[in-house]
Amino acid sequence: MRRLLPLLAAGTLSAEFPDTVFLHGRVLTLDATERVAEAMAVRDGRLLAVGRDEEVEKWVGPQTAVVDLQGRMVLPGLIETHCHSIGAARAALAADYQELGSLAEIQDWVRRRAAEVPEGQWIEVPRNEITRLRERRFPTPEELDAATTRHPVLFVSVTKSVLNTAGWNALGITREGDAVNGGEVVFENGRPVLMLGGQAALRTLMPQPAAPSPAALRAKLRELHAVYNSVGLTSIFERATDRAGFDLFRDLAAQGELTTRVRGTFRFAAKDAAGVEKYVHSLGLMPGEGDDWVRATCLKITVDGGIHWGTTWLSEPHGAKRTAFYRNTDPAYTGTQSYSEAQMRELFGAANRLGWPISAHVTGDGAAMAVLRAVEAVVAEQPSMRDRRFNLIHCYFPDAAMVALARRVNAGVDTQGYLYYRDADFIARIYGPQWAERFIGLGEWVRGGVPVGLNSDHMIGLDPNHAMNSFNPFLMLWLAVARRDDQGRVHGAHQKLGRLDALRTLTAWAAWLSFDENRLGSLEAGKLADFVVIDRDYLACPEEELRDIRVLRTVVGGRTVWPR
Repeated sequence: MRRLLPLLAAGTLSAEFPDTVFLHGRVLTLDATERVAEAMAVRDGRLLAVGRDEEVEKWVGPQTAVVDLQGRMVLPGLIETHCHSIGAARAALAADYQELGSLAEIQDWVRRRAAEVPEGQWIEVPRNEITRLRERRFPTPEELDAATTRHPVLFVSVTKSVLNTAGWNALGITREGDAVNGGEVVFENGRPVLMLGGQAALRTLMPQPAAPSPAALRAKLRELHAVYNSVGLTSIFERATDRAGFDLFRDLAAQGELTTRVRGTFRFAAKDAAGVEKYVHSLGLMPGEGDDWVRATCLKITVDGGIHWGTTWLSEPHGAKRTAFYRNTDPAYTGTQSYSEAQMRELFGAANRLGWPISAHVTGDGAAMAVLRAVEAVVAEQPSMRDRRFNLIHCYFPDAAMVALARRVNAGVDTQGYLYYRDADFIARIYGPQWAERFIGLGEWVRGGVPVGLNSDHMIGLDPNHAMNSFNPFLMLWLAVARRDDQGRVHGAHQKLGRLDALRTLTAWAAWLSFDENRLGSLEAGKLADFVVIDRDYLACPEEELRDIRVLRTVVGGRTVWPR
């Protein structure tokens, strides 16, 4: 009982009863002692006490609601450190997402769609990465023709496109030598088979969906956040928002409609210090502006491309095998390099002088090391940058040198567990086994003392398990512990984490990335009352069951948001 007294104002003990008390549970606190408690008391959205049943039960007042947890396990609220929820909501309003795993499934989907829409109307295949198709290649125009010749069909892999014959005809590409503004067409035997770039030209031909009404977008966003809550997510990092998106979240919070906390990352494309200053001025926000519900956390630049479409910046040339797989043209290519180290030093220094933490999209090891060298140079000139907790976003291929440098500059990492699950086999085959052992190297980061947030990069689809990038956090926890890909193989067993460290990637270390470690990430008196009640014992259940864990209750700020 003595532990409760400092939390209650002197002389007001009788008035300071908890709003809710949760009893008879197994509360995995993740505090410094890693204790498992039994009960929690909540008042005004914060935890008043966490301890034994008899300690907490004494504080039940006449208006206190009492919840019997019936022995269920409680985890700290889970934090999704990389998503694009507004974009996912917009996409859901435009079309239903379909996960497709093979060229035959793509053909079947196109046939169904062709039966629904008028002849001649464009059909765009939902985004499914070629690395995840059973055949691991682009479809051919002939394979798209086999699904329909009455509609132009488009398959897009971000920067590369395949069209059926009707699509090429609509684009005006009928014979070798025909060209597209902003794009490069690849011909085989005199026929177009692939286009690099040229998206702007394509979009002028295709009817674009009307922009959703503010009310429709708001409703769909609430729906998506309810899905997040259903799998235990209590906070999200919106990793590429803008002022309009930030204000939408703030308005949802003001109206009591927000059920996940939001940490905003603002993406921009400036190339010099003047551009940073101009962007920050136009943003009209102070660093860290906001509250416990919605807060501005950092700026973001995009340094390289991605492994799915062959533009990741590697420390070595892509070589013949990777070049052939991605349908690139130059084996000496090392990847997209959107910024030089000198430019990054200028950008990072300008952001730091303005008080802004900054982050960088870096998928390849070449990009990550270039970024970290730039950060190190700025830290040497402006030591305060070390306190800004630079965020490396993605950073798929850590090694000892990269981890040591990240540690020196006090950087953290957000990386994607589902990519390991769906793409590790492709990495092993196309990049090589050593690359697969480094891929999403959680063990490397954790052993090196670098805080790492495991996440989804969710952007399309509302199904937690079948979105383009699954956002089921329990699948992520299983992946961190088991490190098995979707073929059942383990690449780099030394990268496995224990269950507590796996959980920290979605709680304590995730909170550190947004300066929230004193508010979130563990269940301790004084912290925000964000937690999840689950259907089995996370610490003791069989390893294979980790990904099958179901959420029984999600609480954000002391309020049950799932089930509604």
